[in-house]
Amino acid sequence: MKTHTCTTEDDFWRARNFLREVFLLNDRLEHSWNVARLDYWRWHYIKTCNVFDSVEKGLVLWENADGKIIAALNHLGDSELRLHIHPHFRSAELENEMLDCAEENYYTTAKDGRRYIYMPIFEDDSIRQEIAQARGYEKRPGWGHHYRRDLEASIPDAPVPAGYKISSMGGAEDHPPRSWASWRAFHNDEPDENYDGDYSWYANLQSAPLYRRDLDIVAVAPNGGIASFCTIFYDDYTRSAVTVLVGTAVEHWRRGLGKAVITEGLRRLKELGCTRVFSTGYDKPADALYRSVLKEMKVTDTWLKFL
Repeated sequence: MKTHTCTTEDDFWRARNFLREVFLLNDRLEHSWNVARLDYWRWHYIKTCNVFDSVEKGLVLWENADGKIIAALNHLGDSELRLHIHPHFRSAELENEMLDCAEENYYTTAKDGRRYIYMPIFEDDSIRQEIAQARGYEKRPGWGHHYRRDLEASIPDAPVPAGYKISSMGGAEDHPPRSWASWRAFHNDEPDENYDGDYSWYANLQSAPLYRRDLDIVAVAPNGGIASFCTIFYDDYTRSAVTVLVGTAVEHWRRGLGKAVITEGLRRLKELGCTRVFSTGYDKPADALYRSVLKEMKVTDTWLKFL
């Protein structure tokens, strides 16, 4: 078995195809990443959030004797990990080898000087839980709620408040109001003067392979500003999608706009042939929104290790 970092563009695109293959083998359940999440990691986490200066620093591949990728380790930044393993090759030996690599290379040092690393594990993944526990990881319950909905059934209407309009994201002229809406959605407890006015990040997001403007849906307010948004990456190879960015500017909260833009996204996805969509929530407002639109939910616990 050969292990190496993702050093070339060819490596990256092979890793993308590996995730697609594994996702289908796992019955399109997120035992490994949907390829949309890899795109978001590269074109947002790396290009915009600058968690690394290259893909090589956050993606390690394991290959068998035939040169076939059988596993990939993602470092998201800070000390957060994701393990993606081909189900035909999954073993405690391989997972331990991947965690050896992660603990050696991807830890973060806390203010008290202790080094640590962590990863989410689904509450029904007893194999990975046992491995983590044996290695000294501690369970912190209920970190992430992972929602999904299959789209064969009809999609109920979600009323749009009077004066608002649902539309697709426009071109570069929409980047400033879209960036401001994100600030007001995700930094609503900060003073406006903390906003740096830099909207160049949105061009990065739009350059991702799975980005489609017709699946970048916004609610336009009566004053012409962007009030709410739902950006979806759709992979037609697996006929599945991920809502990678969903939010509503604080001054437009509690008007049903989040539900309206997601519901419009589900309709458009269904017309494109998508049959399953995923969203992930980490706080109560996100949970309330996704619970109102999506059907199934699984929980991941955080498993943390001090090294």
